Amino acid sequence: MRRWLWILLTCFSLIWLGSTTTPAHAATTNSNKLNISVDGNFSDWDDKPMTSLNNDAKASLVADDSAVYFYMNTNPNDNKHGFIALPDSYTLKFGSKSFAITLGKAKGLGAGKVKPVTVNANGSTVSGAEAMISRPKDSHGNYEIVEMRVPLRDLGVVATSSQNISMTSGDAMFGGTTLTTTGGSTGGVILVAAGFSIALVGVVKIARRRRQTA
Repeated sequence: MRRWLWILLTCFSLIWLGSTTTPAHAATTNSNKLNISVDGNFSDWDDKPMTSLNNDAKASLVADDSAVYFYMNTNPNDNKHGFIALPDSYTLKFGSKSFAITLGKAKGLGAGKVKPVTVNANGSTVSGAEAMISRPKDSHGNYEIVEMRVPLRDLGVVATSSQNISMTSGDAMFGGTTLTTTGGSTGGVILVAAGFSIALVGVVKIARRRRQTA
């Protein structure tokens, strides 16, 4: 009787754990399903969904179990004149939780160069975040490209498959456009499956013992 009670309690406990929201830092161990490296080589974004913004700019927002990733190219068609800078600030939202995102200045960044910059959320530097800004060579002037990775745990948010994530900017280049994506945690499903597996093993063992003693 005690063994049956232990099995039932274990099963229900693990099911309860699986049904609760999984923190970002405890989600699936595969932390980068998107194969994006923030290294200034923007080819990682070739297969990612792009959104067209004002003045031919393009941007993308995606997320996995541990981080949100952002990319923006201010002159992808290489058809503008003068210096085309990135927006000064962005608004990143996780559900109803909002963060004012700014990037550090890429001081001394020359044409054809790439430089890492800091990422700030609500005025504080996000220690685990990464961002790279590039200023490609252009016969018409210079323009900027950025790619950024922000760990969800550093923002104190959770990663679930139903979590709505969005980014926008008051800059005219966005023109009121909002980029959207969702999180991707499957940790809860894994825990539920583990609970049923443990319970099933216990039932089989007890059944075998009963047949042996019969």
